[in-house]
Amino acid sequence: MACFVSACGFAGVLQSLHIKHFKHSKRPAARSVTQNFPASGSRLELEVGEVHALIEAAARKHGVPTALVKGIVATESNFHCNVVSPRGAVGLMQLVPSTARRFGADASVPEQNIDAGTRYLRFLIEKYRNTSSPLKCAIAAYNAGCSAVDRYKGVPPFRETQEYVVRVLTRMQEFQG
Repeated sequence: MACFVSACGFAGVLQSLHIKHFKHSKRPAARSVTQNFPASGSRLELEVGEVHALIEAAARKHGVPTALVKGIVATESNFHCNVVSPRGAVGLMQLVPSTARRFGADASVPEQNIDAGTRYLRFLIEKYRNTSSPLKCAIAAYNAGCSAVDRYKGVPPFRETQEYVVRVLTRMQEFQG
């Protein structure tokens, strides 16, 4: 990518959404996560604090707001490493195999999963930075894919995606700080 939105520029996007800070009180259930990885070859589940540390490092490295990454992880996997969705998405950020491959990651390794997912978020933020709702478009594309967001020139009219965007933004507010 030739150009990145500065942290200050992205902070302006967040401010324009009028996001308020409030403390994280409890962890609601994540979206449909159906199974854990098999015991052979998988890592033990990480403590939530360890996951937060991985998220903070990746967010800093790739210039993505930590609260956004935490909001995605909370919504996708509820901070559980060893989950696979019915559609084959894997790990904390529920990466599909093609996205993991695109970013050279083993999605079952928490560090690589968070790093690749955060890089993908950075790509989406850049892609939609000139839209009327860049953050909402990036979140929608993380859920429904770029083609759906491009086709509808914004958040697609899919109930699942619209609810997903609201859940991520709500969780993001919880992690603002």
